Amino acid sequence: MQIILWATGETEKLRPLTENIPAPMVPIANRPVMAYTIEMLARQGFKKILVSLYHLGGSIEAYFGDGRRWGVEIDYALQREPWGSAGSLKWAERSITDTFMVIPADILIDLDIEAILAQHRARQSAATIVVHPNGAGRPINLAADGRVLMQESADDPASLFATEVCIFEPQILEMIPVRTSFDQARDLLPALLNAGFPVHGYQANGYYNAVASFPAYQMAQHDSLTCTNSSGHVLDSMERPLEAKRIAEGIWVGRNHVIHPSARLAPPLYIGDNCQIGRDVELGPDVVLGKHVVVDDEATISRSTIFDHTYVGQLVDIDNRIVNKHVMIDVATAERSEVVDEFLLGEAHPALIDSWLRRVWDTAVSLTLLLITLPITLPVALITWLTAGRLIESQTYLGRQLGLVENGRSDNFNTFTMYRFNTHRANNLTRFGRWLTKTDIYRLPELWNVLKGDMSLVGVKPIQLEEAAQITEAWQKQRYEHPAGFTGLWYIQSQPDSELDDILIADAYYVATRTRWGDIKIFWQTPGRWFRRLKN
Repeated sequence: MQIILWATGETEKLRPLTENIPAPMVPIANRPVMAYTIEMLARQGFKKILVSLYHLGGSIEAYFGDGRRWGVEIDYALQREPWGSAGSLKWAERSITDTFMVIPADILIDLDIEAILAQHRARQSAATIVVHPNGAGRPINLAADGRVLMQESADDPASLFATEVCIFEPQILEMIPVRTSFDQARDLLPALLNAGFPVHGYQANGYYNAVASFPAYQMAQHDSLTCTNSSGHVLDSMERPLEAKRIAEGIWVGRNHVIHPSARLAPPLYIGDNCQIGRDVELGPDVVLGKHVVVDDEATISRSTIFDHTYVGQLVDIDNRIVNKHVMIDVATAERSEVVDEFLLGEAHPALIDSWLRRVWDTAVSLTLLLITLPITLPVALITWLTAGRLIESQTYLGRQLGLVENGRSDNFNTFTMYRFNTHRANNLTRFGRWLTKTDIYRLPELWNVLKGDMSLVGVKPIQLEEAAQITEAWQKQRYEHPAGFTGLWYIQSQPDSELDDILIADAYYVATRTRWGDIKIFWQTPGRWFRRLKN
């Protein structure tokens, strides 16, 4: 059976938060909602997944990549227009060759997939709709033989609710019009029933949260930290341990944290990596802090989620809110407020200690490499001077963010001059320059940029100002939180002629998953990648 995750982000759920973050990427205990579904599929042996993308799809592809981190294989079907939950199936029709299950990527649900598939086959269904006693979907009643009966209201106490998790046979695709917005519950299901297709329901009674509202989102955060729902049942979908260390009952703390001894912590509480908690801070209950969050002295946070890179100022009191840098959303009303005073709420950048350690590493290794490569650079410099007339060519590249500017924005950047061996004479590529380019040896002077601190050994790809004009989406701009690198995931995974979009996806994945050990691994993989490039 094939698996399709519907991650197009076409619904209005969790707006305005999902204007800049696709719903499948909204974090639950600092893992995207979609990650829980992928982990469930991997545990049950379903390793090949097709993901339908539309709204901010690049950020999803950049984070999950080919799925290797989760032990699965992920392919993507990118839509250029919104086609709806059923229309997206028609769009991916060429990839569908067998019975397939559709799961929304922005919900939390426990499923026994083999049991659902067994019922689907035993009843020879064209469609099996997974229903649940609790939910916000379309109300549905089941006949005695399990066939679906449509309900127009939820007044009937026997009503169940569609979860939008379905198993379909490929022939149902004939009922979906081409290039038309078509919804599973509103359009496809009635069409199947009217056409006489055998449609059955499967009642799931495990954990289910559609994460369709901010109260539901906060409940999902609570459930993930306690691993139980309101009935006290253990949640299979939360089975994987949280990516943090439990320091007390119900309190998890990530790596590289700084917590003042006077801070008061109340469970359930999750503190992400590289967080700084100040003097007399009160955190909890039901609080989740993302990565690189700074909570200043005497601040109080309860029943709230604070997103990555957010600064919470001194004496600030936050209760029942979602906070993303200077934007605050009321959980009860979904009202959005922007705080322009950066001393109250704003953006926090990665911990300085990480930057210091990176700088020590960069200086030591770049100096060593410059000395080791002298037998190469000296004759190359001489031949370049003789053939091109000028030894070094320099161009302006964009560096990382300098910090906040007015209105809480972070679009102020430093620029630097990058050094490379000159490969042209009178605007024409020389024969020796062609060889330097093919072998990447023309890039060796970039090590001086690393030594000066303009770049890092491992980082995002250096880009020029004209390329930066093409970077417009929030997930793409996250690359600016890290320095440009002499090498990086972009070098390991891409080709010399790769499109900018491919580079940006590699960079976004690097930014989302970057660790110190990961940088060392990329650095040691670089020589092997360089040899493979030479053979191409």
